[in-house]
Amino acid sequence: MNDDWFDELTNGEPLLCSTIQMGIIEQLLKVSPISDNQKLEIMSDLDNYSDIEANRVIIMLQEDVVETDVRKQWKRMFN
Repeated sequence: MNDDWFDELTNGEPLLCSTIQMGIIEQLLKVSPISDNQKLEIMSDLDNYSDIEANRVIIMLQEDVVETDVRKQWKRMFN
């Protein structure tokens, strides 16, 4: 069996972000406290993100998300 199957599958390039990742990013942008300019920049580059870049953006947005659930806000404040 060929050991380079993954490179052949992706042509040696990273995979593009999935539609699931795009949806997660779009939802997180709605509750993220980052500036509107940063949101526009992320949205304009969203189609060009690789899988790895999309994961980084998701992690960054999840760190600063403004929780809409009062219980989660309470836990975040005191933990």
